[in-house]
Amino acid sequence: MTKSIRESFVVAADDYGIRQTAEPILRLVHEGKVDRVAVLIHYVSAEQAAALLATGVKIDLHLELIRLLKSGEKVRDNILARGIRFVFRYFSGQVTQRKVEREWREQVERFRELFGRLPDGLNSHEHVHSFPVFFRTFLKLAEEYNIAHIRFGKRGTLIPLHGAFIGRVLSFFWKQTYALYAKTHLVTSDYLVSLDWLPDFKVFSEHLPEGSIELVVHLEREEEYRTVLEYF
Repeated sequence: MTKSIRESFVVAADDYGIRQTAEPILRLVHEGKVDRVAVLIHYVSAEQAAALLATGVKIDLHLELIRLLKSGEKVRDNILARGIRFVFRYFSGQVTQRKVEREWREQVERFRELFGRLPDGLNSHEHVHSFPVFFRTFLKLAEEYNIAHIRFGKRGTLIPLHGAFIGRVLSFFWKQTYALYAKTHLVTSDYLVSLDWLPDFKVFSEHLPEGSIELVVHLEREEEYRTVLEYF
């Protein structure tokens, strides 16, 4: 990948600490191929935290609701099944805004305890912060803790013609939440895209818009690891 294209992307590696993700993420951080790392704070060890801190990479807190939603630990899960489970638990009152705020606040404090400081940014596992009801809580915590950078994309999500269904759902949520984001001074990339939304990264990279693009990657997946290794 040419230098100019590389500079268009902010490569963000998700899920640090779970499913043997630490080793491949650290390897590509050291090679300069990853710009931000999202940490699952309840799954990362003190040794893994120290190793990540030593790299100097930007470290974000990957807020999660695994315990509340009873999903999110598998490498891949059926999208429809996850959606049904989420809807059921939300509308049955098992997952409420109050519970989510309490859970996420605990994760911020746990991050501070383990890393000795607050995170450089906030995002979430399985993009749950994009759900409009939870997005309000997400913004509230970012502003309260003075965490300036969030995963959002001030110009929207990038979805190719044959992009993944989840990307289209997030694009819909983006339209519902942009007005809330616009009232803040929080920093985000111009665009957001996840590598697993893209059927062909090479084709996608040949037609990039102007502006910064946060590219979400899951380096425990061999195909994504190889793509980042090859193109970045």
